[in-house]
Amino acid sequence: MSSTFDLSSICPKVFDIKDRDIRLKFDQWMQQEKLPLIRFISLLTGVLYIVATYVDYQIAPKELLPLMSIVHLYILPPLLFLITYLTFKPKLHQIMVPLLLIAPIVAVLGNLVIVAQVEQPPLRLTEVYLIIFWTFTVSGLRFKEAVISGSISYVTVFMVTTFSYSLSLENYVMHCFWMSSAFSFGLLSAYLLERSDKTRFIYQEQLKKLSFTDRLTGLHNRTKLDEILQEELQRAQRYHQTFGLVILDFDYFKEVNDTYGHQIGDLVLKEIAALLLEHLRSTDKAIRWGGEEFIVIYLDTDQEEVLHLADKLRQNIESHLFEMVGKQTASFGVTLWLEGDTMDTIIQRADKALYIAKSKGRNCIAFQ
Repeated sequence: MSSTFDLSSICPKVFDIKDRDIRLKFDQWMQQEKLPLIRFISLLTGVLYIVATYVDYQIAPKELLPLMSIVHLYILPPLLFLITYLTFKPKLHQIMVPLLLIAPIVAVLGNLVIVAQVEQPPLRLTEVYLIIFWTFTVSGLRFKEAVISGSISYVTVFMVTTFSYSLSLENYVMHCFWMSSAFSFGLLSAYLLERSDKTRFIYQEQLKKLSFTDRLTGLHNRTKLDEILQEELQRAQRYHQTFGLVILDFDYFKEVNDTYGHQIGDLVLKEIAALLLEHLRSTDKAIRWGGEEFIVIYLDTDQEEVLHLADKLRQNIESHLFEMVGKQTASFGVTLWLEGDTMDTIIQRADKALYIAKSKGRNCIAFQ
């Protein structure tokens, strides 16, 4: 039998971005990924609006300068700098995203007010195309958020330029063409970018799963054991909730390998892993510790319960008819978290209990 590892066996949900838990995880990941972009783009755009104000004072009609200053200096830069500031405040991110969504709309409205006062509207309407494209491509908004903001801006500009401005047919047609081009190119870019982000997220999750997963059985590996144990030790210390740790060893596994071969031995290990997953509670953790040894962590339990759960698992293994090798057994070393335990001490205690179980003749449980 080939021991080729099928990634989908350990993380099938990762492939379904629509799964609620995975979607939530993806949303949290995206929020962190977008923060640097939002921070620097908001800052840069605010600075560019200040530069635009300086340019206005050099070339714009004097009668328009007060209005341009209000829009380009006193409204948009403070709003954008506020968004930049909020990126440093995780508790205020729920405010940051709506402000970022609103910012392009405010910019479009400000531009339309300015354009209404000039003699050559097409010259000033170019800013609208840039704002729409900015919304979709570099603002840091997610696809749905960008669609909302960009669509509101697009419809607003279309309605105002159609019914409030006096544009020649040529200027109106070219304006609609360039505005629609900015919207469509931006929309496509935002869609492809988010799809690319989803793919990157999935690959990262796969790699993370691989680094914490035993290649043969699909159970957690020793690296993940360290993480789980550290978390449970901290939780037990903080809340004084005991947990049980069990080391189980497949009896006479060397004889299985010698008699049937290592490929059959691998099949047996996979069957044991499947038995563990089938009979554990949803809160319990199963780890392949190495070779034919496995560790099970039973959360929020006491001595009586952990012994009962371990013995039930022992009976399930004993009664199971393994596909290629028939009936087999396992020995169990059981312990509970004690005040002051470290990863080494609790594993050593369970390992000592396992040694006692083997010395008693195997297919039994010992507690330390």
